[in-house]
Amino acid sequence: MQNTQKEKENLVLPGDVIATAEEYVPGKNTMENNGDVVSLAYGQLWKDDQSLTVSVLTPKRKISLHSGQIVYGQIVKMDQRRASVKVGAVFDRQLGLVEYVADGSIGMSSQYGKNNEPSMHIGDLIRAKILRIGDRGLDLGIFGKNLGVLRTLCTKCRLPMVKKNAALYCDNCERTEIRKVAEDYGNINIKEDMA
Repeated sequence: MQNTQKEKENLVLPGDVIATAEEYVPGKNTMENNGDVVSLAYGQLWKDDQSLTVSVLTPKRKISLHSGQIVYGQIVKMDQRRASVKVGAVFDRQLGLVEYVADGSIGMSSQYGKNNEPSMHIGDLIRAKILRIGDRGLDLGIFGKNLGVLRTLCTKCRLPMVKKNAALYCDNCERTEIRKVAEDYGNINIKEDMA
């Protein structure tokens, strides 16, 4: 039996690198970023080898948000007061992980660690809890063992960092960075999320 042209693959999150621009052209819910094709949404990864496109197909489910729900997103902007988050998915007890695009922010006043280093950086993929739903978006928090940074890149060489003890380590630069990481950093376990 011959394989179909479109092949259903694994689940991806917003910000995941899903291909290189040399292999595939960005399709639905993807974009090119520095030679990589990056997911813009949560969903199934689809590669079409005939047209050489890669897409992310999102589930078509409606959901209403409330305080206490868990969201997934990426830090897109930071200043001394707030970190702006582009939310891409929300976890619902009945539906599981559902695409939901929204803007959110995290107050930074208590988010600084030792040596006044921020506990998050631009580009970090995070899991956060909705604290409040306002006119200007979602107010989010990252306090809790399952909340915080899920994946990040070294701020110097832009390669993925690995969790070693309580810090993140770059094997390439041999340097350590501090983040407020989720317990399952680098090995995201969506099924155990508790909203």
